[in-house]
Amino acid sequence: MKKNKKKRQRKRILIILFLIICIFLVFILFRNNKEFYKVEDRTTNIKEEKKKDNNKVTTIGWIRVQGTNIDAPIVAYSKDYDFYEDSVGKSNFAYNIETTEKIYNKVNIMGHNILNLSKNPRIKDKRFSRFDNLMAFVYIDFAKKNKYIQYTIDGDNYLYKIYAVRLYSSYDKVETEIKKRYTESAIEKYVKEIKKDSIYDYDVKIDGKDNLISLITCSRFYGEDTDSSFVVDARMVRKGEPIKNYTVQETDNYKKILKIMKGDGKNEV
Repeated sequence: MKKNKKKRQRKRILIILFLIICIFLVFILFRNNKEFYKVEDRTTNIKEEKKKDNNKVTTIGWIRVQGTNIDAPIVAYSKDYDFYEDSVGKSNFAYNIETTEKIYNKVNIMGHNILNLSKNPRIKDKRFSRFDNLMAFVYIDFAKKNKYIQYTIDGDNYLYKIYAVRLYSSYDKVETEIKKRYTESAIEKYVKEIKKDSIYDYDVKIDGKDNLISLITCSRFYGEDTDSSFVVDARMVRKGEPIKNYTVQETDNYKKILKIMKGDGKNEV
């Protein structure tokens, strides 16, 4: 009788342990399958912004950047438009001198950085209203937590995975012109070149068939007299690809800018 009782007790313990393990595995599976970024429709926002358009500025899309307050219209401006003037109350995001509302496989979006110009950029500030908050990606901890860009255009919401972050002491190395449709070989060459300049190494695979986006702004990271540029690059999430977290590591380029940041503890306004 005692042996049977002990067997029953052991059996209960094994069942309980088995249930605990199952619950733990379900929890891990649920956590891993949870979307890292939730897409929110911005097509209605674009329609509302279009009511503010005039003969100099045309709303063509919308941009959102995870972890930042960048959630605003993209505007195309005419040749006689003053780029430094908010003539229609917009946040002044520009899509070069274009009026098209179509999506291409290589997109460049430019925006001002007016309030976040020091070697130690602020991660958040309620006054940021353009691309000021893009500079938060200069910090590795921020980059690890925020990896997606949402681009709404042509009646659809597209999601992109960040795969490179670049910081240049000159504006010359940044490609700002839009060449409509890029060839597969041009995409592959472009990605290969900018990955060498990236301050992070992202676990994101890219090939010539992928669609790319680059967010571009200015900085004073290398000094007040330099036209520094800051770029965040991403590729479109592929069909059926899960929206999940992925790894990011520092490169030697990051170690170089980290030395510069440690040399200046002030924030300019």
